[in-house]
Amino acid sequence: MQRKPSILLLVSLCAVCAAAQSNLAVLGGSVTDPQSHAVAGAQVVLMSKSTGAVRKLQTNDQGIYEVPGLQPGDYELTISASGFASQRKDLRLEVAQRLAIDLQLGVEEHKETVEIRDVPEVLHTNEASIGEVVEPTSIENLPLNGRMLVDLVLTVPGAHVGHGAQTGSMNPLYWRPGQRSAVSIGGSRPNGNYFLLDGTTNTDPTFNTQNLSPSPDAVQEFKVQTGSYSAEMGGAGGGQINIVTRSGGNAYHGTVYEFLRNGFMDATSFNSMGNNHLVQNNFGASFGGPIVRNKTFFFVNYEGFRHAMTHTMIDTVPTLAEINGDFSMAGPNMTPVHIFDPANGRTEFQYNGMMDVIDPARINPAAQQFLLQYIPRPNAGMGLGMMTMACGSAMMGTPMPGAGADCNNYVDARNAQMGNDQGTVRVDQLLSNGDGIAARYSLSSERGFFPGEMPPGGVGSLLPGFGSFNDNFAQQGNISWNRIISPTKVNTAAITFSRLAMHRYDENAYTNDVVTQLGIQGIGFGGKGAYGAPYFNVQGYSPLGDNFSATPMKAWDTAIEGRDTFSMQFGRHSLKFGAAYTKYIWPMWGFFQNRGYYQFTNGYTTQTGTNDGTGSALASFLLGLPAVKQRQAGTPQMQLRQWYASGFAQDSFRVTRSTTVEMGLRYEYMDPLVDISYTNTNLVFPDAETIVIADHDDLITINTADGKRRSMTYEVRGDELAMVLDAGFLSTARFPLTIDPPIVA
Repeated sequence: MQRKPSILLLVSLCAVCAAAQSNLAVLGGSVTDPQSHAVAGAQVVLMSKSTGAVRKLQTNDQGIYEVPGLQPGDYELTISASGFASQRKDLRLEVAQRLAIDLQLGVEEHKETVEIRDVPEVLHTNEASIGEVVEPTSIENLPLNGRMLVDLVLTVPGAHVGHGAQTGSMNPLYWRPGQRSAVSIGGSRPNGNYFLLDGTTNTDPTFNTQNLSPSPDAVQEFKVQTGSYSAEMGGAGGGQINIVTRSGGNAYHGTVYEFLRNGFMDATSFNSMGNNHLVQNNFGASFGGPIVRNKTFFFVNYEGFRHAMTHTMIDTVPTLAEINGDFSMAGPNMTPVHIFDPANGRTEFQYNGMMDVIDPARINPAAQQFLLQYIPRPNAGMGLGMMTMACGSAMMGTPMPGAGADCNNYVDARNAQMGNDQGTVRVDQLLSNGDGIAARYSLSSERGFFPGEMPPGGVGSLLPGFGSFNDNFAQQGNISWNRIISPTKVNTAAITFSRLAMHRYDENAYTNDVVTQLGIQGIGFGGKGAYGAPYFNVQGYSPLGDNFSATPMKAWDTAIEGRDTFSMQFGRHSLKFGAAYTKYIWPMWGFFQNRGYYQFTNGYTTQTGTNDGTGSALASFLLGLPAVKQRQAGTPQMQLRQWYASGFAQDSFRVTRSTTVEMGLRYEYMDPLVDISYTNTNLVFPDAETIVIADHDDLITINTADGKRRSMTYEVRGDELAMVLDAGFLSTARFPLTIDPPIVA
């Protein structure tokens, strides 16, 4: 449980949960006569140039006016008063902008209208927030590789490329290649940002990433706020990225486009090894206009993305001689690798008079079958100059030389593929009383295949036959109602649905049961989803087998949100009140080491059992002697639920024409995560003879068959126990008070 009140004065502070953010702009200002006296009762008329929507009001006793709840876009402002010449001004309102236009009316000598044309202000003097708006001109004209809108965030001062899960290709629980959200704003981490689409949440809660990235042709503009937020803002302590989609108008507009990149004219780098194949297509269309002129408008957009690029990886694989147990020429310059038999007093292996050769009868048939059937043979010689690179991969992802003649002997060139289809449909309805209703639905389907990536990074690339697929689907839709209660009172209500469904799986999943084919016992739990090969980490060689981490996995991150904001003008005060409620639904399951995870070092086949420079990890593998073996029995599953609630009150007090004070109060509540279906708990004492519960100090003692004692503290909660292991690890799960073997009091 977290309660986070925050008071904002002049420079606003930001809290860290969902809030009632708004993408709507506010226009305000004052009207004075030539002597700078306030003109009360002046008529203010604001007309949207795209839809013809009109808002009318009058200045108050202080000559102040305010028009809240405005969609970003181009407007025409007309101000008139009896005895004064009217003035007309063209202006552009940006997303979430608070713009002040102060006008001085001249005395009317004859009927005339003064048209004011000037450059819009760059510095917003009546708001404390720091940030920048990326305008339509930038969105339309700046080149974007892959047309990822998040790249334009990097044009904002204080923003730079980030790292981590938000890249979409570094964490198996968030595998979305090409859908990056890793941007660091104002020095915060990439998970410190909050994404909004049309003023409503577009943030996937797992890693605070962007749920759906709309096509640039579907975006009117967006704002990146980097600091000094008002009480209205929340969601994160880094950047607020508020994207506004296009809407239709009284004129029909459309675009059709195709962008092509390929590697035909590209230079070949050393790493590509002559394979620079690249074909990338961005194509799509958008169209918008009136359904009923001045009343109902529509906008639709479709964009497709296709990407195929050769990934060239340098790997280390065993030679056929090594697979057959012959290490007599496996060292540098064809010298022998000395291997010793741990089962026969560590004498050096020999077979038929040949030293450093394993008797074929001693070779584990599953290990040899796996290497012969699923691992490719070397296809590169030592003349390629690759011996300067470390061989293969080893413990904890640190490359370690462990092979000789076979070092970096395989060039793996396969195509990575990505595809995306997305679309947006938006309808806007203007009502006779000035109210506006907007409904929008956006979706994005992502598909891809990556041949050798192995998240987390740093553990090497996977060999042919062990790539991974991803199939993701993002949705975001909202309905909002902008209610004009009176010229000085506006209420905005919105309902939002946001979902990201992710599915990641190996090439062998669901189709190829390698574990059963090899006859390995005790692994392969999980049905067809766990089909595939174990993961073998053999020191000095590239990873062998399928990815062990979250393959396959499925997740459905869902957010349902309702929010309401009320704005009003009272004298020199611009007041705003708001509240929001968000329900998060997180079902997920994934496989972790279900097919088995094995690490092999040279330790078993060294002369002394130490790191003495002898031995081979591959020999240990052929003998079936892993240094580490792990498995998972069962499938981790979660059915998490959580809700957020927030409320705020904000006052923008205009002391003078050049001084505005912002004050606000904000309160947020975050409900604890709850798993409604699963506890994900294992507590197994396979070697325990007795379990003794002491009658004091809340202590459980486990006497194991080897004579060792294990203890843990416990707390009785009805018929359940909550335990803390003696190593200091906390078990937060609960389980029934039923233990076998029997308890001795």
